[in-house]
Amino acid sequence: MLLNLAISLTHIPLKSGVYLLKDKSSKIIYVGKAKCLRERVRNYFTPPYSSKTRALNSKIDSIDYIVTDSEIDALVLEANLIKLHLPHYNIRLKDDKKYPYIKITIQDKFARVFPTRDLRDRSAIYFGPYTDVKSMKHALKSATEIFPIRVCKSKDRSQKTENRKQKSEDKKSKSSKVCLAYHIGKCPGPCEGKISVPAYKETIQELIDFLSGKSNKVEEKLKSKMQELSKRLDFEEAAKIRDKLTSIQSIILKQQVVFSKPIDLDVFGLARRRSQSCVAITIVREGRILGQEHYILHIQSKSTDGEIIRAFILQYYKTAFYIPQEIVLPEIDEQKEIEKWLNRPISIPQEREKLELIKFATRNAEVWLKSQQVERVNKALDELKNYLKLPTLPRRIEAYDISNIGGKYAVGSCVLFVNGKAQKSGYRKFRIKTVVGINDVAMMKEIITRKTRTYAQKPQTDNRKPITVKLPHLVLVDGGIGQVRAARKCLPAEIPVFGLAKRFEQLYTPENKVISLPKSSSALRLLQRIRDEAHRFAFFYHKKIRDHSLF
Repeated sequence: MLLNLAISLTHIPLKSGVYLLKDKSSKIIYVGKAKCLRERVRNYFTPPYSSKTRALNSKIDSIDYIVTDSEIDALVLEANLIKLHLPHYNIRLKDDKKYPYIKITIQDKFARVFPTRDLRDRSAIYFGPYTDVKSMKHALKSATEIFPIRVCKSKDRSQKTENRKQKSEDKKSKSSKVCLAYHIGKCPGPCEGKISVPAYKETIQELIDFLSGKSNKVEEKLKSKMQELSKRLDFEEAAKIRDKLTSIQSIILKQQVVFSKPIDLDVFGLARRRSQSCVAITIVREGRILGQEHYILHIQSKSTDGEIIRAFILQYYKTAFYIPQEIVLPEIDEQKEIEKWLNRPISIPQEREKLELIKFATRNAEVWLKSQQVERVNKALDELKNYLKLPTLPRRIEAYDISNIGGKYAVGSCVLFVNGKAQKSGYRKFRIKTVVGINDVAMMKEIITRKTRTYAQKPQTDNRKPITVKLPHLVLVDGGIGQVRAARKCLPAEIPVFGLAKRFEQLYTPENKVISLPKSSSALRLLQRIRDEAHRFAFFYHKKIRDHSLF
């Protein structure tokens, strides 16, 4: 198939664009962009191959492409197609649809501001995405308290109010009542003509500047407006402006100053582990740290840091309303192309201040990634306790497996997981001694009997270190009802035991009950990982003995 694909490359044009690699089911497994499509795609079929390319080549069945007018257009199209198709081999934001934005409907006569996850309205302005919903709601609450705007969900009613003037005085008086939000100062009442269109638009612009982090600009503008109102002896309105200024200044005081000059930056840090990475963004506006956002990405293990940052930049800034004057990164692939697309300089710093911010963001990414992993494990353990009706949270899980070939070179394994992590010091391997022939149930009984002897031992102590025996909260055996019942006879009564069969991924109890966990549940994924580790450990011991015997 690769040969046929290589021959068909002559039909791919020598132009910029996006190529789509598909598998046998015509599913898109990778989306990439290229300055020259034919040359870029040819690299997939020209040795030497990287490990990542080899893995991708084994899945490619067909190639499609889209020609674009420029390389910048290809960058944008690539980001859109990745978000649309979620290809397996692309780096992409994990569940990026869940992140909320702040939406401003500037196309309306009297714009609204509210949180949303729907980005289909291209005529509106969006701020975000926000990974922390609480911080987003706090920012929105602070902004709307300082700059009151329309809160009702109905569309502009000012025209309807004018039409109602021709009706009776009773109906007119009822319809012209403003809502409670107006009376408590949460809304300026545009639907009933309590504020002019230019004045409302000015408030919206101040709100946009505030959300963009341009606090100094808003502060200077409000000071100028307050002085003007004072000169005109309009002290009531001047007092309102003074209250806004006080609120803004109290927010500014809470922000950490990192630069002496008013500079706007987005500083990125990266942490990675296996198939996931975390990008932390430190947001600096006018020389002050406004906050930090964290994003989890699905990655391939062979992806470089530069590839990950590049893929994230494309997805993050694709919908951004405001891009700062400089972007600070640890590294990035295709830097010049990304700079052209953003129309902003990208710096990989060597100087002290920006380098320290990179380290700060990286540390936060590492902490966030670790906390997410702990959170996932805790969720899986909670699900296990509930699904299996366990008396306690299964923080210590032992798993057993048998490996042999026709009853020969038979071995067993025991692996230990504590809080969802493999604890190698608790691993044990067994050479089957009493069972002859093919009898996995008897073999399982033998290894668990030998392992439980350690449970029966009394705790021993010496003058220095106490030695205690910790019982597992859950025992998992690889197999069905036969293996489970054999294990139940050997284990203390207080230890729950279940079997996990590979065929249907169902759990078996000693009472011959079948428990089916949801396929997408964290609990099932954790049990599968533990079962597979027990199988791996047993198989490699079996292979070692078999190879030693044969050679």
